[in-house]
Amino acid sequence: MRDIKILHLEPTDVCQAACPLCARETDSQFQKSVAHHLNMHKIFKIIDAGRISKLEKMFMCGNYGDPAAGKWTMNIYRTFRKLNPKIVLGMNTNGALKSSSWWQELATILNQPQDYVVFSIDGLEDTNHIYRRNVVWKKLMQNAQAFIAAGGSAHWDMLVYQHNQHQVDQCQQLARDMGFSWFRAKVSKRPYINGLVFPVGWQNPVSQTGPIHCQALQESSLYIDAHGRQHPCCWRSEEHTS
Repeated sequence: MRDIKILHLEPTDVCQAACPLCARETDSQFQKSVAHHLNMHKIFKIIDAGRISKLEKMFMCGNYGDPAAGKWTMNIYRTFRKLNPKIVLGMNTNGALKSSSWWQELATILNQPQDYVVFSIDGLEDTNHIYRRNVVWKKLMQNAQAFIAAGGSAHWDMLVYQHNQHQVDQCQQLARDMGFSWFRAKVSKRPYINGLVFPVGWQNPVSQTGPIHCQALQESSLYIDAHGRQHPCCWRSEEHTS
């Protein structure tokens, strides 16, 4: 624990979306009816205030939930910022939860130059819902704009399929117009099921051979899931979903 530099938190396993390739949909052992929410009490059982003050980065993502659905998400960010004013804070989200005022408040906490929120937006109004099922476009746009207008650094991360590949340039332009600080279009490495089709003309991710270098060891990171359990990384935590 003395060497941990990066902390990855899953503040909840709750999410309104039903993305076909998400572990929420593909993991037969996962119970959607039982909600878990991480709080500072559980976090302090693993890492104390002194060690938090020495961290380089804390970000929220996880395997099953959206950070914006967490009951204690804002409180966790506030606490980490108070204990470590210089820490880099980040989040990955579908963007369509909570109110505009919630996102405005988040921007006042994620106020350092390298802080960010990654909005996973897979197309425009007529296509985003094909993968980001149950995500309301109008709500997503309102929240992203509120976060940006309040000074937050927003990143647009787009999964490209055949059904939305014709919109990549439009999405990038919309990201510029809205004030996103970063845009990325990428293909998924997961199996293509439920009608999802690999985009034409895009390069299939190639698996590399050779020695395995553990990213968690290289970056000195730790993952805490929504139950408050620690794991080497999020890839290993799906072994313990109940």
